Amino acid sequence: PERNRFAAGRDGRYAMKNFWVTLGALVAIGLAVALACYRWHCDEPLHAAARQRDALAWLTAEYHLRPEQSASIGRLHAAYALRCAEHCMAIGEARDAVAQAERDGRPASELAAARGRVAARERVCREAIELHLREVASQMSLEDGARYLGEFLPRVAAYRHEGAPTVRLDQ
Repeated sequence: PERNRFAAGRDGRYAMKNFWVTLGALVAIGLAVALACYRWHCDEPLHAAARQRDALAWLTAEYHLRPEQSASIGRLHAAYALRCAEHCMAIGEARDAVAQAERDGRPASELAAARGRVAARERVCREAIELHLREVASQMSLEDGARYLGEFLPRVAAYRHEGAPTVRLDQ
């Protein structure tokens, strides 16, 4: 009698061979589908900006900025960087004064006043960051500006004032 060519021999050789071929084909198809989905949903300008750590390029890609909007926001960032540096310096000096007062064992009233100056300078910084974020958002479409503010304004309250903010604002 003729053997069925798909039937397994006594040792199951054909069945195992078909199992591994089928499994290999399924894995290959799965990988191909995953790669296709990744490439289809991949925003290459966004990934390139992230790799280069270019905040303005990221902002341009993420918030769909036209070149003139991007240039305007770049100028706002450059101008704000100077104010930010001044705020950082003022906060640093106020914190140094607190540390010095603690080392010198100053009275509690002097220490409280020094801490009050730190809090006041941090408040000025936070207000400046919020104003800057609103200025940046005003350069975007209404929808993207609202999304931008929704993303970044909540982070300002928790900002620790330990250096210039980044787009992450979680320093």
